[in-house]
Amino acid sequence: MDDSTRLTPERRSALADATVTEFARAGYEGASLNRIIRAAGMSKSSFYHFVGSKDELFDTVVRMLIDDVAALWTAPAPVEFAEFGARAFWRHVDELLDQFAALSATPALQHLGRIFYLPGTAVSASGARAELLGTVRAWVEGMLRTGRASGAVRDDLPLDLQADIVVAALRAIDEWALADGAIRGERAAVAASAPGLVLRRLLAT
Repeated sequence: MDDSTRLTPERRSALADATVTEFARAGYEGASLNRIIRAAGMSKSSFYHFVGSKDELFDTVVRMLIDDVAALWTAPAPVEFAEFGARAFWRHVDELLDQFAALSATPALQHLGRIFYLPGTAVSASGARAELLGTVRAWVEGMLRTGRASGAVRDDLPLDLQADIVVAALRAIDEWALADGAIRGERAAVAASAPGLVLRRLLAT
């Protein structure tokens, strides 16, 4: 259960920083709760009163970061794009990508990206990460369906395959952008422009 509301904002931030840093550095299997506890400045008793295991900590911190991102930005429903013609559809997609690029500079999204893409089956089967993956995948498929209906998106592949390709491409861009732990400088500029370029080449009619 997510008890993050019991933490002060400072302690909550320290725990998120320590958890993301440790998981990103050591991977899921190699992450040490003792190192996280020390880096967060918590006692073992208060930490284990908050969460009881690595699985629970991972899930709780991912949910915390999702909430932080959601407080800053909410993705529009795909149906909101249904009224646009082909040219207007891509213009609004560009606006959406600009918003997301600005959001990518925030610590909340950068932290979420670093922990979200950890390899390994141990963190992929269930919990907050899997729920978010499912939500993103469903949203992408809804946007593709809307784009096809407007004539902006090609329809020569099965919709589910097209959605899988888009998610994989966007993930590749995110992982490249976060390879150094933060999105900044020239890497940030490329990460901001790449999604629009790639999506058009993959999808535009």
